[in-house]
Amino acid sequence: MALQTGLYYPYVHLRDDSWAKAAALYWRHLARVVPAGFPVRDRAVIRELNQGSGFLVDTDPRPVAEAVAPMFVAAVRDNAEALRARFAVGRRQLAQASPRLAPTTRSLTGLYPQEVPGELQDALEESGLATLDWRRTHHGAWVAVDPALAWAYKCAITHELARRTAFTPVTDQVDAHSATGDWTSERIADVLLDRAASTVGHETAEPRVAMMAVRCVLPADLRHVPVEKIVRLRTQYADEFVAFAAAVDAAAADVVEIAQEVTDRAAFELHLQGAFDLHVAQPLESLRKAINGLKMETISTALTIKPEATVSGAGLGMLFGGTATAVGAGIAFAALATRQAAARERDTLVASSPAGYLLRVEAELKPTTVLRRAVRVVARTAGVGI
Repeated sequence: MALQTGLYYPYVHLRDDSWAKAAALYWRHLARVVPAGFPVRDRAVIRELNQGSGFLVDTDPRPVAEAVAPMFVAAVRDNAEALRARFAVGRRQLAQASPRLAPTTRSLTGLYPQEVPGELQDALEESGLATLDWRRTHHGAWVAVDPALAWAYKCAITHELARRTAFTPVTDQVDAHSATGDWTSERIADVLLDRAASTVGHETAEPRVAMMAVRCVLPADLRHVPVEKIVRLRTQYADEFVAFAAAVDAAAADVVEIAQEVTDRAAFELHLQGAFDLHVAQPLESLRKAINGLKMETISTALTIKPEATVSGAGLGMLFGGTATAVGAGIAFAALATRQAAARERDTLVASSPAGYLLRVEAELKPTTVLRRAVRVVARTAGVGI
């Protein structure tokens, strides 16, 4: 089913806490490539997300690396001189901290030894594209290479792993190469030597629609949203999430069907926006209007309740102080009953709408005052809060 497992690349450690929180709202799981023995040191937010809801899935890349390595070896040997002119290691140093893989950095980056098969390591060293660094691990030497070369290698591994697992590649790095498409030796060389044609991005339709949907209801600054709220949304609203995932899947399928022959990026973006509006934005707006209509109807009903219609509440009120109290209590009980009935109808609307999950996200994460939080707790206790 849609939105089950994303495949994070090109790093092991997620770099953006806000991105991770958002991703946890539209991926059931997020797989990541973790070589055997790799020293994982996640930040506190990522650890909490994972411990609270089993978000992360670590995947060993060794079998995939062995399948990808021959294509990289061929690309290196067929284009050694041109690649050396761009990516020779020379006297460049391996960065002490984990560097970005973007091709703008001058420091070398290290590939973990368990993800670089021997034949590829030999080819890179012989071509002057890699050097070994023994300072950072007890599991063998890191293979230090230019960040651009490391990035292409990570993308090729990600694509092959996605092909074998049916996971969907996703990244928080805006300047990443696409990890989709066949990473043949020719494409590897074309990407590294800037000969690759830009892609439209058909294969990114599903994760992009999901991201657009979630971001349209998120607060502006996710850094201040407690992790426990994200975890609660993931665990308490599984049924609404299923309907939301189906809507995203339908939107992505529409884009792929309509735009499969489209080669113009701007045109593809228009098709993507149209599918998003049809399957996500419009249902969300319709659901908001329906719920607002219920609220207005509840207010109208409460204002026109007749005291004589509140017999049970009035009877209870007589026990506590006479006619005026009885009438007041009766009206209050009737108003509460009306709100509870409206709440049940609202819950039915939310559960049946593909946008219901998004409304839950919006309601849970919207910044509130202390007073509004207290009112929400009371409303939930009475069965009338969202």
